[in-house]
Amino acid sequence: MRGTGPQEEAASVDRELAVVLPDKYKAFMMRYGGGVFGFVELLPLIPVPSTSDDLRTVNVREFADRRFVAVAPVGTGDHWGFPVTDGRCSEQVWFHFHDAGGHEPVAADFLDFMAEYGLRSSSDRALESRRSR
Repeated sequence: MRGTGPQEEAASVDRELAVVLPDKYKAFMMRYGGGVFGFVELLPLIPVPSTSDDLRTVNVREFADRRFVAVAPVGTGDHWGFPVTDGRCSEQVWFHFHDAGGHEPVAADFLDFMAEYGLRSSSDRALESRRSR
């Protein structure tokens, strides 16, 4: 449970980033915190001594316009996160392409995202895709 953020930390992140994070995401983070969950590495809400990146640091550095809130690095410079409209994060999780600047939806909400990407590897998803053809 590295990087667990209590309720006041989640509220603090909302205030600092001037966004409202999705409830399912906040509930997950308050219970489990950041770190590696299966095949996804979630940015901790609060700084953790053993890591250099946390939710605030990454988003202040890379998404200063607040049109997207990154919650998990992909490892290629891309991120998974939430698009933001009028200061409110979408419930949907999107994949943000760092080189193209665009993004596309990958899951209906944070828990669906964790089930799809956290519990199954990209190889598993590719095999399932081939089988369903």
